[in-house]
Amino acid sequence: MRKVLVPLCLLALCLPIAAQDASEQMKDFTRVLNGDGLKLSLLQLNEVTLPLAFQPPTLYAVRARTKDNTLFYVQGTADKALKLDTTSFTIDQNGESTVATPMNIKHFEKGTEVAVPKGEKVDGILVFGKVIDLAQPFTVKHGKDSVKFELSKDAVKKLAPKPAN
Repeated sequence: MRKVLVPLCLLALCLPIAAQDASEQMKDFTRVLNGDGLKLSLLQLNEVTLPLAFQPPTLYAVRARTKDNTLFYVQGTADKALKLDTTSFTIDQNGESTVATPMNIKHFEKGTEVAVPKGEKVDGILVFGKVIDLAQPFTVKHGKDSVKFELSKDAVKKLAPKPAN
């Protein structure tokens, strides 16, 4: 009995720490885009955040896309019934602007008037057709709304490739 109880206690102690660490890691790469009737959380998908947001086999498919693109997981809940234009997301960095292609999970299909009922969840992925420099500030825009990403030095360090042994 004692042999079983000790590992269970250790597991119970470690789970909140692991969950807190995952939450902190996601916070480093997440910003909120405030829109009229819809606040969208934008999680920049990279080697740190992908395993926190997706499980295999989806993880592998999304990871493959991050090699040649910049991706954001998009999530929010409509405060009112609205029409969402998923074709007008752009990313701006160093004077260059790139338009996103939406990948639908729920209420995020490609279109200029995607109907989202009040209280419904929006889930999707924005795919920007270029890799941006995450060490430099950038802005994600949607119509008149925008949010600036300026990652901390610690967040950028987390993305650095691990040295080979």
